[in-house]
Amino acid sequence: MKYNHLVNRRDFMKIAGMGSAASLLAPSFAFTEADKKFDIGATFILWGYGADNLEASLKDMSQLGYHSFETFGQVIEEWENNRGGFNEVVEKHGVPIISAFCMTDVLDPSKRKDEVKKLVRWSKLLKESGGKVIEYCPSSIKREGYDYKEHKKNIIESMNEYAKAVTDQGLVCALHPHTGTPIETEEEVYFVMENLDTTYMKFGPDVGQLEKGGADPVKIVKDFISLVEHVHLKDYEGGDNGYLGYAPLGEGKVKLKKILNMLESRRDAMAGMIMFELDSDRNTAMPITEFEAAKISRDYLMKLGYTFNT
Repeated sequence: MKYNHLVNRRDFMKIAGMGSAASLLAPSFAFTEADKKFDIGATFILWGYGADNLEASLKDMSQLGYHSFETFGQVIEEWENNRGGFNEVVEKHGVPIISAFCMTDVLDPSKRKDEVKKLVRWSKLLKESGGKVIEYCPSSIKREGYDYKEHKKNIIESMNEYAKAVTDQGLVCALHPHTGTPIETEEEVYFVMENLDTTYMKFGPDVGQLEKGGADPVKIVKDFISLVEHVHLKDYEGGDNGYLGYAPLGEGKVKLKKILNMLESRRDAMAGMIMFELDSDRNTAMPITEFEAAKISRDYLMKLGYTFNT
């Protein structure tokens, strides 16, 4: 399915070039002017993936001065329905929510109606809590033998419907390509971003996930920068390291400085924020504490001129 207002890859690059010419031609400006710095948030998955992990993450984020946080839609729902209220725990620690990470199926059209209801429910909860962005990700699949070309109609139609449902709730929906999902490789990223209705579906890249998936995160951010509304800033070093191969910021091979420079052109336009993220491995012990890993990442960004609430 194509839309008349959609543009091809060449047009995307032209748009990106017009929208970010200053930062691309003179990237050093972003790191010499203190007033041109993003606020930095953090996602909570370094501390774990369930409702039990939320308070520990907020306590450390608050102490380290991160400006906002992101959690899963189902975690918000669990706290709101069964743990005394989501806003109460957020206010207790003083770190506001900006986004919720939400996953739904994109391959089976028989599930779409229920998936829309779930996504709308999470969107309403996020909006009530002051959040602005649904960081949208297709549900995980078995990648062996998977070919997106066999599913492209359902992928595009379902994500268009999901994004419109989120937008109708007054939030921004930003696509998050992710390893182990239907949108992992560079080819898959370009396919969906060039075929989705970008009136509704924006872009929320995870630069570490792109690197791990074999893509070039610098190229992808540059090509689709006019659609970037939210970013997971993550480093990647590979190996069985307790972080699923990812690393504290500055300790991997992702070209973080170059990506941050490019993103400065979107700072005032983005609905979301740049979010530090580091995955936790359920099966391999982390070499340092969550607080220490988040501090290393914060200190790396402070050396680049970013400020925190400390």
